Amino acid sequence: MNNINNKLNLDHSKNNNNKIKNISYIKIKILKNKVKKISNKLNIKNESIFILKNKISDLNNNIYENNLRYQASIENLNKRNDKYIKNIYKYSLEKIIKNLLPLVDNLKNALKTIKHKDINYEGINLTLKNFLSILKKFNVKVINDININFDPNYHQAMIVIESKDKDKDNKIIDVLQEGYLLYNRLLRPAMVKVIKYVNKK
Repeated sequence: MNNINNKLNLDHSKNNNNKIKNISYIKIKILKNKVKKISNKLNIKNESIFILKNKISDLNNNIYENNLRYQASIENLNKRNDKYIKNIYKYSLEKIIKNLLPLVDNLKNALKTIKHKDINYEGINLTLKNFLSILKKFNVKVINDININFDPNYHQAMIVIESKDKDKDNKIIDVLQEGYLLYNRLLRPAMVKVIKYVNKK
């Protein structure tokens, strides 16, 4: 009887052990599946994180490039504005000076007609010198050179004299009325007498 009981106990114990093993195996399998799912989720999250990091990196690069572009645009705009303001300042007196040029011409013509001994000569001469000095302070330059080549940008040919001398072709021999520049902008061209080479045989 004892033997049978022992055997039953042993069988029962084996069954229990098998059940425990089966349960443990199932639990392990379930746990492995859970770990696999979690691992898959982590991989998906890691991929998402990687994609997001790349997007963030691209956005940062775009922001940096846009900042550089905007900075360059702002600098160019500032340079253009500075140049524009300087030009406004430089040429703000252009109209006034143009209107004063006939006065300079009149003073010069008056000096040509008055004799040196005349009482008025010194006064007119001094007024003209002061006037020209003021114009020079405002960067007004006189165009009155002779024996130079005629330049249509600065000269207006009023008289053309024909010559057989090839070396004198296109040379200015006389200034009938002086021209003026404000900085490098022409206020009035010089009216000149020019030699034109003519090959007469």
